Amino acid sequence: MDDKQAFFVQSEDGRKFKMVIRGDLGKLSVGKIRRYLKSYGIPDGQLLLHDGVVLEDSAVGGDFGLKNNSMLQLVSPRRGTVAAEVRSKPTSDPTPHVSGEKRSSSTHRATSADTHARHSERPSSRPLTTATVSHVDPSSMSDGLSQTNVVSSTALGSKMNSKNNGKNIGSSLSATLEVENSRLRNEVDRLHQELSELRGRQKCGDGGVRTGPVLVDLLQNAKSNLQELSEELGVSLQFDMNLTCVIGTDERHTVLVTFDHATERLYVYSTLLTQLPVDAAVRVKLYELLLEGSLLGREVCGGGIGMSLQSGIVLLSTSIPLRNCSTSALKDIMPSFVETLGRWRSLINELLD
Repeated sequence: MDDKQAFFVQSEDGRKFKMVIRGDLGKLSVGKIRRYLKSYGIPDGQLLLHDGVVLEDSAVGGDFGLKNNSMLQLVSPRRGTVAAEVRSKPTSDPTPHVSGEKRSSSTHRATSADTHARHSERPSSRPLTTATVSHVDPSSMSDGLSQTNVVSSTALGSKMNSKNNGKNIGSSLSATLEVENSRLRNEVDRLHQELSELRGRQKCGDGGVRTGPVLVDLLQNAKSNLQELSEELGVSLQFDMNLTCVIGTDERHTVLVTFDHATERLYVYSTLLTQLPVDAAVRVKLYELLLEGSLLGREVCGGGIGMSLQSGIVLLSTSIPLRNCSTSALKDIMPSFVETLGRWRSLINELLD
């Protein structure tokens, strides 16, 4: 029997992602869903909702009723906060009209006041409205996240009350989101940290420290490469604070470009797999396939394939030595890299199927 199940994630920019999962959706964690979305270029800091309720990263599908063909929504934190505040405002129910019965003015006012008081004391159970998604740097939105967590905890309270046993839901959700944002930023920084270890050997091999103007020229070369690719694709591209740029060639291919000072290279990389197979025999076959294909670098666009056992991801990468390459190098290598990326993803899917 086919144990594949699927659900959908609707982004507010119009994109819809189909997630095909092997096994029980009730055991799938929200944190793992976020890692899948990140591999397709979804920016950090988005709120993930199901039936209008903000989901904690520690929650699993069984906690909020995730099932086959379910629909999740992505909402930006700031707009999600506004929507939650609008939903949480109490509204007075109109006074019911009773045919043939006249009510006195004092009775009507007392009834309206009592109804308004009950609505004000009861937490709003209406779902959060969907807002347009906009990219926000996780490091600059801690205030927005904090406000969102407080408001969202009201809507979440009615469903999670039995599990939290009276704990402060707002504080717990805030801490969870902050930890998740920190972890995602560390994933992006991981490559920088590994490459920085080569700094000492690079200095020793070249007989000294690189001067300031040389690094400035190399950074300018990297920016010029990105600019030429931007003009080729007809989209605006620029490096973020970590000197990384996320390029979405289409809904299936998301490529990252990173400039590294220590190695003086422009790295181009993308994920081939976001979860290693559990079965040991299948995993060995996957390793053999990747090693054989990486021989001499001919089948990997002159780069290589690596994996992170901690994160469970497999990565295809190549690099451009900026000191010896022109400003059109990135533009020239990108079509070949995207073609190689698609071919490797197809090979891996055939093996896993």
